[in-house]
Amino acid sequence: MMKLRQFSIFLSLLALLSFAGVSEAANPCNPCGIKQNPCNPCAMKQMKKHNPCNPCSMKTMHNPCNPCGMAANPCSTDVKKNIRPHAFNSFQESVDMGRKMWNDDEGMGKAGVACLSCHADFDMLHFDKNQNFPHYVKMVGDVVTLDQMINYCLLNPMQGHELAQDSKEMTAMAAYYRSYRMKYLREHKK
Repeated sequence: MMKLRQFSIFLSLLALLSFAGVSEAANPCNPCGIKQNPCNPCAMKQMKKHNPCNPCSMKTMHNPCNPCGMAANPCSTDVKKNIRPHAFNSFQESVDMGRKMWNDDEGMGKAGVACLSCHADFDMLHFDKNQNFPHYVKMVGDVVTLDQMINYCLLNPMQGHELAQDSKEMTAMAAYYRSYRMKYLREHKK
C-alpha cells in the first residue's frame, strides 16, 4: 500500500513537471522560450530590421512607454551636468590616490592615525562576513553607506574633517576600499 502511494505521488510530480516544461516553452510572454519569437528583440538575425516588439526600434510616439521614442529622451542629451570637475582618467588612478590617503597618518586628522592604523591586514573590516554597504555597523549604531562610514572614521577616531560626498577624495577612498576588498577576496578564496 505504501509503495503504491509513493508511486502515485511520483507519477503526479512527473506529470506536473512535464506540463510545466511545455507551458514554459510555449509561453508567449517568455522571450527566450521560443527561438523564433518575433517579440524577442534578441532573436532577430538582423537587428536593423524593424521589430514591433523592440521598444527601441520605434522612434515615434507610437509607444508612450518607449524612452527611445520620446521627443526629448533625457538620456540622449548632449548637455551633461557633472557632479564634480573631472577627477580621474582610470579606476587605478583613483585607487592610487585612495591608497595614499589610506596610509596618511598626518593629513587626515589630528589623532595621528591613518586608516591603516586600524585596518592593516584587513583588520576590523569584516570582509569575512561578505557584507556590502549599506549595512548595520555596531560602532556607529546605525545602518550606514560606505561614504558615511568613511566620514564617521574621519570625524571620530581620526579627529579629522568629513569629505564631501561628491568629492574627488571620497571617490578615491571608496575606490581604494573596493580594491582592498577585492584583494582580500582573492587572497581568501574558499
